[in-house]
Amino acid sequence: MFHVRALAGLAAATLALTVAPAAAMAAPHTPRYRMVDLGTLGGASSYAVAGNDRGAVIGRSEVSADVWHAFVWQDGTMTDLGGTFWPSDINNRGQIVGSRDDAPGGWVWSGGRFTPAGALTSANVINDRGEVLGQGSADQNSSGGPALWSHGRTRDVPLDDVSDLNNRRQVAGGQLVSNGFHASVWQPRRGVTDLGAAAFNRSNTFRINERGEVIGWIFTEGQTERAVLWRGDRRIDLGTLGGEGSHAVAINDSGAVLVSAQLSNGYFHPALWRASRLIDLSGRGVDPDGDLVDLNNRGEITGNIRPAEGVARAVVYRPAS
Repeated sequence: MFHVRALAGLAAATLALTVAPAAAMAAPHTPRYRMVDLGTLGGASSYAVAGNDRGAVIGRSEVSADVWHAFVWQDGTMTDLGGTFWPSDINNRGQIVGSRDDAPGGWVWSGGRFTPAGALTSANVINDRGEVLGQGSADQNSSGGPALWSHGRTRDVPLDDVSDLNNRRQVAGGQLVSNGFHASVWQPRRGVTDLGAAAFNRSNTFRINERGEVIGWIFTEGQTERAVLWRGDRRIDLGTLGGEGSHAVAINDSGAVLVSAQLSNGYFHPALWRASRLIDLSGRGVDPDGDLVDLNNRGEITGNIRPAEGVARAVVYRPAS
């Protein structure tokens, strides 16, 4: 959910995922998908950043050549949120967090209005309680590191990096350790739980679901990123499609994980990990030459495709069965 501005490269349709045609590994319980193009605000391109469990998607879109605005898409309608807003996350109440070019700090958009996210200098994740995870301000009774804005109060989060927040106020992130960096989870009153690491003593998190399951990465001995799931005291390797590497993208509350996984030829395909099996989605209606963004509890996948050279489009893949 972080690094929203880095996604502006998608605006030029320079999605970096390299893929090649390959046969899908079918599974009877994995549906095929129907792609829905979310359209634009009038220009040629759009790109998605995140989605929620009610089918809403946020991102940015061209309104005319090289002029971009933030949007929220719901039920076939794309709403313009203005050109200065950079959205990063949306909760199930439709509240959106992000940053603005015309004002410092983190911001929350709700019901057509913008309000500041307390003393946060950036707002990256919002849960269904309206609590916001981001970066604190050193001159507002904060260390200037990761912070949580909750019920009008901004409090430090004792991690060195944060990536996600659930409704139980569990924060996924990472912390510096001796000669390394470890994926970790912090929760008020319970403190920090170190999830450990593997090769090179390094790991980190990407997302956490409502059951407290965490996805992230470790390194292999060959210095390749490998997608993993931390479920309680277990660390589960999510595997690959024959190659060495994989990247975890999103997890829903049923424990399904969206993955970008390497094939034996070195290319990457979109994949879904479920019931201990990694399924190639490129033969099930998901464009292999695209980029994955989010996975909701309805099984819908948010992503981006390149329908033509120099053009990007935000899409949602809906289970067809």
